[in-house]
Amino acid sequence: MNKDSSFSKSLREDTQKSEKKYKAFRDISKYFSKKEWAKLSHSEKITYVYLKRNYTTMTSLGLRATLPAFMSSNRQIIESQSDDSDECRNRGSQGPRRRMSHRLRERKYLVAYEEISD
Repeated sequence: MNKDSSFSKSLREDTQKSEKKYKAFRDISKYFSKKEWAKLSHSEKITYVYLKRNYTTMTSLGLRATLPAFMSSNRQIIESQSDDSDECRNRGSQGPRRRMSHRLRERKYLVAYEEISD
């Protein structure tokens, strides 16, 4: 068996895997500020990658799925508002409450399916 060819094959596979991982992380990082992204651990980043993949897969199959909170445009609007000078002063009292109410709103509208017998 030729060791050089198996080594180069495994090297190519590793390179392809790292390129896919980089692309997936780059795709997810756009939903976070640079500061937030730096604070996330590697496993948290991977979790967000899989959350987005699962959501994309489910919706492409025609299933209804709740948009993950980190992908919602409301999250981006809330964070951009919290950067205003007035919001920075009151961040401790109003910021978390807004995010929590958004999460509650998302959970409130989940669809429950019943079994229907003919």
